[in-house]
Amino acid sequence: MRFLMIAVLSALLAAPAAAQGERFTLEARDTDLADVIRLLGARSGQNVVADGSVKPQRVTLRLKDVSFDEALATLASAYGLQTHRDGRVILIGDAVSMNRRYPDDVTPGGTQTAVFVLQHARPDDLVASLQNALPQGTVVVGDKRTGALIVTGSGSTIARARRLVAAFDAPAYGAGGTVATEAVQLHNLRASEAVKTLRGSVPDGALFADDRQNVVVVSGNGELQTTVRTLLRQLDAPGRQVMIEVRVADVQPVNDTTNVGVQFGGAGYGAGALGQFPYTLTKSSITVNAQIDALIQRGHASILAQPRIATLNNREASLLIGEQYPVVTVNQQTGFPSVQTIDVGVRLRLTPTIGADGTITADLHPEYSQIIGFNNSFPIVANRKVDATLRVRDGETIVLGGLFQDVDSETVTKFPVLGDLPVLGGFFRNRQTSHNKDEVVFFITPHVLDAR
Repeated sequence: MRFLMIAVLSALLAAPAAAQGERFTLEARDTDLADVIRLLGARSGQNVVADGSVKPQRVTLRLKDVSFDEALATLASAYGLQTHRDGRVILIGDAVSMNRRYPDDVTPGGTQTAVFVLQHARPDDLVASLQNALPQGTVVVGDKRTGALIVTGSGSTIARARRLVAAFDAPAYGAGGTVATEAVQLHNLRASEAVKTLRGSVPDGALFADDRQNVVVVSGNGELQTTVRTLLRQLDAPGRQVMIEVRVADVQPVNDTTNVGVQFGGAGYGAGALGQFPYTLTKSSITVNAQIDALIQRGHASILAQPRIATLNNREASLLIGEQYPVVTVNQQTGFPSVQTIDVGVRLRLTPTIGADGTITADLHPEYSQIIGFNNSFPIVANRKVDATLRVRDGETIVLGGLFQDVDSETVTKFPVLGDLPVLGGFFRNRQTSHNKDEVVFFITPHVLDAR
């Protein structure tokens, strides 16, 4: 049998070598690793030498249509090898031995092989944790004999592995160097957000987020797991919520000498020039609602929208009451049409932050838009919006005004037929112009909801 294997190998070595840079097929069945390395040199036409540190092991492989560098990188990754180039000669040996002799060498394909000698942890305990924390395709091998980890990957992967090994190889808490993996179930916070928050507090790669099951996977020694478990418990506490009541009113002037003429809580609004956004805070929403209802009954206001929306503390809430108007445009470079949408109606973005004293800081972005005409089938949209940041007590109402609009309209009445006559038609027509000014006012009342 030994004679047969030598004969087969001799036949393979006798096969014509590929020209420099050409692709070839490398195939071996139950062949010693050192012989496969020699076969690689014969098939590629390269000067390849198997170092004495190559461990005896049987290899079965078939690499089809590969370059020399691809075949060499595959062997190095699969069997824990490291290469060293000396002029036109390539020396291939065991990664542990070669890395000690040539620590700065880089293997083909842009990958590196690094050896980390552990001081506290066992190699077998770290292999799975490192494999899960490092990018796909990274090769991690544990060497019990030397107590080392062999990692093959890109330069950035090796740098990351070095940080992980430094964290995992610390003296363990109570488990004699054992590194374990634990899944911590979250109930309120998203797993990916928890990992992002803790990124600077724990070693890189020690945490993995599984948003599908909303769990955080922790890899490390007992001390690290205890620390992370405590931090996650604090972060996962039920967050406080805020209910936001919104009333959007279209307010018209009370008379010809005032813009609005309404007082809220003793402070007026609406008298400023266009672009000014005065506001008033009141102690209770009851007073404001009563004043709005009085305006509606007298015909000086109408409610455009009256939504409610709830959000978590420090989370943005947004709403759109209206419609999305499609607009077809043509790309000037490609000539292909595309459809864009324009939001028309009442839009509000709000981020509440609950303070330690119970007050609410509201980051507000209200907007009101409407189509006032068309130009070549494209809508002309009038926008009224404001940005403000205010602090109120629970139940107080924020009044945001100053969103004015001037509308000039013309009404023509005429007798049928006679009103369309040239010259004489003017005697049978009546033209009346009017100027209207209105103001959109946002009344926003936040309420803190008890956490349950």
